Amino acid sequence: MTAAQFEARVAANTRLGGGYFSLELEAEEPTPVAAARPGQFVMLRGAWGRELLNPRAFSVLHAEGKRLTILAKAYGQGTRRMWALRPGEPMTVTGPLGVGFPDPDPEITDLLVAGGVGLPPLHMQARVAAAAGLAGKQELFYGGRDREDLVLLADFERWGVAATLATEDGSVGVRGYVTTALAPRLEQARAAGERVRVLSCGPTPMLVAVRQIGLAHEVQTLLCLEENMACGFGVCLGCAVPVHGVKPYRYCCTDGPVFDARELRWP
Repeated sequence: MTAAQFEARVAANTRLGGGYFSLELEAEEPTPVAAARPGQFVMLRGAWGRELLNPRAFSVLHAEGKRLTILAKAYGQGTRRMWALRPGEPMTVTGPLGVGFPDPDPEITDLLVAGGVGLPPLHMQARVAAAAGLAGKQELFYGGRDREDLVLLADFERWGVAATLATEDGSVGVRGYVTTALAPRLEQARAAGERVRVLSCGPTPMLVAVRQIGLAHEVQTLLCLEENMACGFGVCLGCAVPVHGVKPYRYCCTDGPVFDARELRWP
């Protein structure tokens, strides 16, 4: 799939609570991003002149025809600018970029483990599976600090995807980290002889824990990493990821952001 750079305008900017927002962009004609796979990303930059010179990387939440939607949380200078964007304002988009998750498989149950703004790749995976009649082969494990960190749940309910929720303050679902619920589910799958794989995206500490759990249960575990990317093309070399093999590093933007957990040289 070939990446392209194109101009788009804000079609809608929807506040979701807790600082989260979904930003929908529309180009003048259909774009290659419409064919993006779950886990792939785009680089976005507003008309900010010399301020915020580098674009920001965002996983694709949904793309179809001329339209592209991303999910973000306003916490840094760039995302705060995007939070304030109004319909009609211009954005420069580059994408789709990177390596995504594999297609849903009717023989395998995908355990989708998400934390915070790591939801978009797994939301998109569930959407693709539901469209293929495989919603029953998707299970969401979604965690955050409190109830405001859990967004877009109605989509999974509409698609018929089962969800296990966790919050650190216990306001929704299980009290504690979302990874607490993952190990028992993998034990259940092992006892039943069920084929499962883990697909995950979220903050690095969560991904480290998911990796350890997945490897301990000898289950294929694919992690969509959240690294700072300044270019998206492997030019700046700022998103190096330690891996096993002849070369000690690979790059999140070109070799990822989806990596097999066995490949990562993590604790």
